[in-house]
Amino acid sequence: MFRFLVILWLQLAGYSGLKWAERFQDNSGHMEVCSGQNIRLLWNFTLAQDEHVKDMVWTCQPEGNATELLASYVDDTFVPMSEFSGRLSHLQNGGIELSCATILESGNYSVTVNTVDNNGDETLYRQTAWVKVVDTPKTQDEQLEVRQEREAVRDDTSDRQWHVHLTCGHFFDRGHPAVDVEWKTPNGETLSSSYFHKGNFHLLLSNPVKGGNYTCSLPSLSPATRCLPPGSALRDDTIYVDEMAARFSIMEARQLQMQDDSQKDNLPRHDVIGKLKNETATLQSQMEDLKFRLDTATLRVSFHARLASSFTGTGTLTPFTVITNEGDAFSGTTGTFTAPRNGTYFFVASAGTDSSDKYVDMHLQKDGVDVSWALTEQYSHYYTMGSVQATLYLTAGQRVWLHSDISSSYYDSISTSFTGFLIHADD
Repeated sequence: MFRFLVILWLQLAGYSGLKWAERFQDNSGHMEVCSGQNIRLLWNFTLAQDEHVKDMVWTCQPEGNATELLASYVDDTFVPMSEFSGRLSHLQNGGIELSCATILESGNYSVTVNTVDNNGDETLYRQTAWVKVVDTPKTQDEQLEVRQEREAVRDDTSDRQWHVHLTCGHFFDRGHPAVDVEWKTPNGETLSSSYFHKGNFHLLLSNPVKGGNYTCSLPSLSPATRCLPPGSALRDDTIYVDEMAARFSIMEARQLQMQDDSQKDNLPRHDVIGKLKNETATLQSQMEDLKFRLDTATLRVSFHARLASSFTGTGTLTPFTVITNEGDAFSGTTGTFTAPRNGTYFFVASAGTDSSDKYVDMHLQKDGVDVSWALTEQYSHYYTMGSVQATLYLTAGQRVWLHSDISSSYYDSISTSFTGFLIHADD
């Protein structure tokens, strides 16, 4: 009896060894291959002792079209149809390989084998595989460019509010199957595009606008994305949105809209001026509030660090492992805090020796002048700790650090830390 064993897989010719070129298959015979690569179907079979192959026929039914004859095998001769000549080759048993596949060649591929035994009895066997040819998207500049449009736009389809407007793409071909994009906000939220128009994906940012990095990217699980080479500029692009400038553009758009509406309604001049004054006052108030909040955010200065390795001897305690460094005013390499602006700061440090007959001789210094001092000595197994603290007024550029004065001192990395923060800055 004829036994038919189907072994089905895809191989991308010419790209062996490249991780991105590996394709996929499932147990139901559904496969995907990138456009321009080869479709390779290996159908292996065995015959009973009294059977031999009389003929074989390969066909394909493209999506939405009638079945087409690809090739036949008669009298031990493989004969491809003329339109596939030079592209279609016969592999062992029932296998075939079609080179340089196009999206028009997606479809249901099949092989039909006609066998005959010694008694002249013929039997037909058939196997199929669904193949999807995937094509990558294409843009005018061969990259996924994300942009912030200069002017805010009003969303007349929903909230009729003005929004900061981002675009992504310049697509002239969205690929096959057609791709969409994903947007990532500064807080990590994933959004879908507001709409697609004239080759671009558009995103209208929610109000109030959140400043930071916005990323436009092709979905990582999209078949078209998987066909892109590593490092392709079509995978993603990021733009930084300045919160203050973005909100100002919305305020400006609202003011221009109000002027236009007033002219359309033929309002008296004094009414128009009154409305403009009220709107201007509102905009100024909002701008001052926004500026205050942004200025306040820039005043945040704090740090916390721990000795990266135990320190012995004299000199400035270094290096530190920086755990917190808001405002980026502390250097773990030099162990020095540099005041970014005039103001009042608080500092505290603690240290332990964890070594018999060793000292902690720690000085908190402001530009080389002692402002606080701790001296301890460990006896036997009795652990000791010392600490320094101070509230200091610093002008921008003044520095604070920890200094050791005794050569026999020893600072354990686990128990030695340094912390400081800005209490309030000068106006």
